[in-house]
Amino acid sequence: MYSLRNKTIKVIVAGVPNSGKSTLVGGLSGAFIRTANYPGTTVSINEVSYSVKGTRVIMKDLPGTYSLKADMIDEAVAAKELLLGDYDAIIVVGSALSPEQTLYLLIQVLELSKPTILALNMMDLAMKKGIRYDIDGLEKVLGIHVIPTVAVKGYGLRDIKNMVLKAHEIELGNAKLVNYDRLEKYIDALVNNFKISRGLAVEILSGNPITRDLINDGIRQIIENARKEIPNIDNYVTEMRWKTVKLLVNKFVIKSAKVAISKYDELFLNPKYGPLLSLLILFAIAETIFLALEPLVDLLSTALGSLPVSSLVEYYVGNDILRSLLLDGVWNGLATLIDFIPYVFGVAFLIAFIEDSGLITRISFPIERWLRRIGIPSRGLIYLIAGSGCNIPAITATRAMPSTRDRVLTALMIPYIPCTARFVIISLIAAAVIPHLMGLIVVLPYAVALIGVIMISNTAKIRLRFIGKGVPYAYELPPLTIPLYKSFIKKVWYYTYEFILRAGVLIIVFIIVMWLLSITGPSGIIGPSALKNPVLLKRTWLGIVGSAMSPLLSPIGIPWQVSASLVYGYIFKEVVLSTLALLYGVEEGGLAYAIKSFITLPSAVALIVFVTFYSPCIATFITESRIVGVKLTIINTILQFILALTLAYIAYYLALFMVIAL
Repeated sequence: MYSLRNKTIKVIVAGVPNSGKSTLVGGLSGAFIRTANYPGTTVSINEVSYSVKGTRVIMKDLPGTYSLKADMIDEAVAAKELLLGDYDAIIVVGSALSPEQTLYLLIQVLELSKPTILALNMMDLAMKKGIRYDIDGLEKVLGIHVIPTVAVKGYGLRDIKNMVLKAHEIELGNAKLVNYDRLEKYIDALVNNFKISRGLAVEILSGNPITRDLINDGIRQIIENARKEIPNIDNYVTEMRWKTVKLLVNKFVIKSAKVAISKYDELFLNPKYGPLLSLLILFAIAETIFLALEPLVDLLSTALGSLPVSSLVEYYVGNDILRSLLLDGVWNGLATLIDFIPYVFGVAFLIAFIEDSGLITRISFPIERWLRRIGIPSRGLIYLIAGSGCNIPAITATRAMPSTRDRVLTALMIPYIPCTARFVIISLIAAAVIPHLMGLIVVLPYAVALIGVIMISNTAKIRLRFIGKGVPYAYELPPLTIPLYKSFIKKVWYYTYEFILRAGVLIIVFIIVMWLLSITGPSGIIGPSALKNPVLLKRTWLGIVGSAMSPLLSPIGIPWQVSASLVYGYIFKEVVLSTLALLYGVEEGGLAYAIKSFITLPSAVALIVFVTFYSPCIATFITESRIVGVKLTIINTILQFILALTLAYIAYYLALFMVIAL
């Protein structure tokens, strides 16, 4: 049954959603988690590898699932790995707060006859809610080790770690917990004739799509015979399993009287003012984190600016093009990546804090119905708000969402949220042309962004139907805590590290590519002087593309200089203003006067609407493509531009009508 595999042990970790699987895996390994897409899907699988006393352990953290018969692509990946994967042992992570869901998944895993351990996680929260387990009794009936754990504090993890190293000694468990009565003879026929596990036999009879490729003529005949006696085998199996779960819960789980909710939770869950309170707290936390990061961002920018990189390169490199490559390409790309890190950390901290403090349930539940009505996944709002600081880390962080459909939908929405860099451009336009309406202008981009989010949500839903349904979240009310423990810090660092590792190199490469397009054109190499000369800049590839955008925006009174500078926003929004200053032949400090001289009020309103979400920058494009795929990212980027242009025209003529009317 068990082979050392050159002293390598393969373990898969399965569990219901929100049971703390990933925290447990991180605690067991003490290593960074490597994320990779499951073959043929966009579903992320977390994998760690570590060594103990010469034995290498490969641990794969599967997506959360309630059953081996999946309704969503995430669950299908987990079910397929459990049913058909090559591994030595299974760790089932269950939530002690949800014994029914935990045991329903566990009895299906036990039917596979693989060495199994049950990690009953969040035992501390279960005890506070008056839920007690007869661990000894459960172990005898299940035939496996049941380990109470508190993964965030490391409790119980050492026992599991020691058991994993002796995978060949782990019990297979009781594969016949469920008595399928009339179906038993057909299960036995499949097990005995085709040498498969009891669990696989049940899934074949139930019509699990994952098992279709295993069916031959002999198996098909047994299925047909079974269906003659039991027409709806799937419902029959589900009924028999839940009957067994209820018996186990009644016998081994003691639930005391319901614990009264706190006064704070009464406020959160109040249908009248709970949603408003949730939104205010979410905005307050996000604002606090990003305000606290501003001094760090300024300090980092100052430190990068004080480095003598420019003087060193100019001293040692004589060739103009090579010097420009190193400074305007490589160093500019590296500095931009470094500038992003505080924002990445801030978004990671925000999302991890909301998740681990217990706020996520209190924020999501009161507004779920409203969010679903306008097309936003219930937990998606947290990521959208995080995107107002910087789209890139917010998109990266969507990997934590349990549903592929919700994750993809949210990742597609985030680029429509104006980030800090876009808001700087918007603020300058408003201050130059309509300073008396600054209060309205602060709200306008977010109102436009909301329209964009709703429209892309309803458009994307048509394409995302194949991914499955949104996750039907089972809301628990964990206690409110300040989660400054080891696993929390590790989670924040992991989000930040993953961004640097995955997006960093590509960001630098694309900036170098854009630099090349900025110094070359149809006539060949124009040279680095094009970066400082507006006449030469118009002859470069980027200048030509910028000029090509002018006919689209000139009918609403936007000058070609602005159109051309906006093209550079596809690199990074931070370079739009510096490019605009170059094209107008002024310093950045004189931009407000130049804009005021050439742009009317209706055109300024249209420009603000257009800038709100006309394009993602390169880094956002790269990050988005890693979550949703290149094809969807390209489609979304085109839709952004079309929608931004359409709304800009609408805004222009509305503003023009109001100006004439007044």
